[in-house]
Amino acid sequence: MKRIIIIGAGASGVMCSLYLKKSIDDIEVIVLEQNASPLKKLLATGNGRCNLSNQNMTIDHYCGENIEKIKSILDYDIVDEFFKLGILTKYQGNLLYPRSEQALTVKNCLYEQAMNEGVIFLYNQEVKSIDYNHSCVLTNHQSFHFNEVIFAMGSPAGKLSGQTFDRYQIFKKLKLKVNPLIPCLVQMKSKPTFPALKGVRIKGTFTLFDQHHSYREKGEMLFTNDGVSGIAIMQLSRYFNHQPMTLEIDMFDDYSEKELSDLISLRLKQDHQHFYEGLVNSKIATFLEKKNLHSVREIVNILKHFQITIIGLRDESFAQVLKGGLSLNEVDEFLEIKAYPHLYAIGEVLDVAGHCGGYNLHFAFASAYWVSKAIERTYYAKNNKC
Repeated sequence: MKRIIIIGAGASGVMCSLYLKKSIDDIEVIVLEQNASPLKKLLATGNGRCNLSNQNMTIDHYCGENIEKIKSILDYDIVDEFFKLGILTKYQGNLLYPRSEQALTVKNCLYEQAMNEGVIFLYNQEVKSIDYNHSCVLTNHQSFHFNEVIFAMGSPAGKLSGQTFDRYQIFKKLKLKVNPLIPCLVQMKSKPTFPALKGVRIKGTFTLFDQHHSYREKGEMLFTNDGVSGIAIMQLSRYFNHQPMTLEIDMFDDYSEKELSDLISLRLKQDHQHFYEGLVNSKIATFLEKKNLHSVREIVNILKHFQITIIGLRDESFAQVLKGGLSLNEVDEFLEIKAYPHLYAIGEVLDVAGHCGGYNLHFAFASAYWVSKAIERTYYAKNNKC
């Protein structure tokens, strides 16, 4: 019997195991997981609501070396595929969620169906290396013979990865290119910090820039203990270049410079006792009042061009994803490793990082489907089955 080993019981690994068992007869699928349970990171996605995908699914929402290679993979009808699995979904704006709005229901459905299909899950199994010549996967406990291996270990991003062994050493031992790992979709550290503003949210437009580059996001920002967070900030974190950069905050992006100048001029004439109250959050108002600004130009400048120096990012344990990983140049169009036929890679372990908003989970499921179909075609072609 053909045996397929999947390394990792995250979103891509569990989904791939389910697709394989549903589509290919007479195969054994074994999923090796280093943690004591499956799909731990899935439970935290979308703050527990499980943001599965995005209606605006285009390649420009991803970054990585040779990222165009995954363009065809993204053409995955996740709504239909989840419907086939009994999971109803719904869009909220562009964001796709399970109708239950619970990551737990997605986890239970995928895992129980995989178990019912006969997928074998083995836990506390840290894969140490691949003996390609003898077709063996070596773990901290035992070895497993394989016909195919699918790397679905994810990345060490987030506190739930449970990493105790450098998963990328497996690729390095095979002399495959692994691009440096950089925290992505993560909070930024600033200098100075603003403890009096901790917990305050600002909606507006945010620009991260240095002498050579400028990146802009519209959305929400949150002041934290050591810097700033929020969806817009996490999107911009992808562009931080490890040298100090400037973050500019436009709190009144719905006003032009002239419109805001006219408003501030009128407000100054009205001589409000607490000038900033009614314009901004009360904590920001207190912060701005202490600056003792008097001219229209000064006030407009701080409301539309408030600048903070960004000195770094929080580490990978706080990141949603990591840039870097196994280079896409190492795999073919079916995500099979070119130097090692019968070895595949899917999901976060590849150098593919998407924006916030369901892009990374979409790629996890889409790449699982893509590889399962590639293996299915090869299997039935070799066995002359139609």
